[in-house]
Amino acid sequence: MRAIYMAEILSQSQIDELLNNLSSGDVSIQELESSEKKIKEYDFRSPKKITKETIKLLKGIYENYCRMVTSQLTSSLRLMCDVTVEQVEESIFHEFNNALDDYVLMGLIDVKYPDKTMADSQILMEVSKPLSFVIIDRLLGGSGEEYGNLRDYTDIELSLLGNMIKQLVKLMGGTWESTMEIETELSKVETNARFIQSINYNDTVVIIVLNVSLNQSNGKLTICIPSSILDEIFKKASTMLRNNNKRSEQSIEEQRAAIMDSLKFSKLTVAGTLGNAQATLQDVVNMQVGDLII
Repeated sequence: MRAIYMAEILSQSQIDELLNNLSSGDVSIQELESSEKKIKEYDFRSPKKITKETIKLLKGIYENYCRMVTSQLTSSLRLMCDVTVEQVEESIFHEFNNALDDYVLMGLIDVKYPDKTMADSQILMEVSKPLSFVIIDRLLGGSGEEYGNLRDYTDIELSLLGNMIKQLVKLMGGTWESTMEIETELSKVETNARFIQSINYNDTVVIIVLNVSLNQSNGKLTICIPSSILDEIFKKASTMLRNNNKRSEQSIEEQRAAIMDSLKFSKLTVAGTLGNAQATLQDVVNMQVGDLII
């Protein structure tokens, strides 16, 4: 139902005039609708917790990660590869989990911090079946063509894919260096999304979808990061930045004071020129005390 706000109550004559204008075509319904106040819908059951600045920062971080993954896959598989950020959005974990197939390839990634006051956490990386079977085909000596029948994985295939995911996970920690130093390590590979219990179903998460173009085949790398991890990382990074700025200011003042102290005891040779004059060597030899040089 559309709400219409009116500045005042219309009189009968104004109503008649408005109806006449509508019937004659002088005023269109579109013009009336454009004058209405726009109402923005808001879902109170799942309010947005991630700011646009955070989304933009994450996009920049994982654009850098895409370049590293492109290089890694190209060198490992010896195929032309292109990885780009397709989407960065906020979601609820149970919505993300329910959208997955029952049989998936999910890497559980441990996130470790040098700061021991921060508890270790975990994020997820899902590799789509079209991408994983192209990787398997190439690793086993094939041309890297897309596999038609997307069946379940064998134990050997899971072992091969686990090693590949481990390489991609190692690269992820380096992309966060500009924000905060973290270490990422593959904990395990899970094939049933329903068994994942490291993230609560009602937790807010950020879903980062990377599009992988490999040998004319397209697949997805999907990364799921709980908002609690982002809050902790950015809060700690902000505190570290403020402390670093304070230490930098203190260091500059200390350096300035040390320089001034060292200058106090410096010995300098000072020479001054009072004026210039021309004189012959004979005049200089014959100079006596009290003579003036003009």
